[in-house]
Amino acid sequence: GPVIDAVQKLVPGKPLRVVVNSHQHFDHSGGLRAAVAAGATIVTQQANKAYYDKVFQVRNTIAPDRMAKSGTKPKIVGFKDRHVLTDGTRRIELHRITGGPHNDSFILASLPAEKLLIEADAFTPGPANAAPPSPPNANNVNLVDNIERLKLDVERILPLHGRIVPVGELYRVTGRVKK
Repeated sequence: GPVIDAVQKLVPGKPLRVVVNSHQHFDHSGGLRAAVAAGATIVTQQANKAYYDKVFQVRNTIAPDRMAKSGTKPKIVGFKDRHVLTDGTRRIELHRITGGPHNDSFILASLPAEKLLIEADAFTPGPANAAPPSPPNANNVNLVDNIERLKLDVERILPLHGRIVPVGELYRVTGRVKK
């Protein structure tokens, strides 16, 4: 709904072609039916695909939403460990976050040229200059492990539940040193 409207207002006349879904928790999947109605392909980790195939088939008749009213059929792309989106100029790499406590079908997005990592729920920065948690948050430690496993060159992190921060902030709160 409102997010799709804001995107279309921001870039009028340009179709919404792809929506990347980080994982299936309600606060990261609530707008997917509106995205389908707008014609977007949903890209998500493959373990989420069967769930979305089932959810999108549920008839919405009491209070029909945009997808129900549009009659649009969902297009869902599931990937196992890595998926690349590109328009020939810009590149977005999607990677599965493995080994963590939050979700087993969890992904992050890396914009290599910008050295930017976009993630949801793996790291939410606390107030500036706050003392690091003791012990370190397991999701934060797992994100560091995945950045290093994937050999991502990251300078900044854009957490979907927080402010953009230098990657050093993640390393600081985990007590780790960037390799």
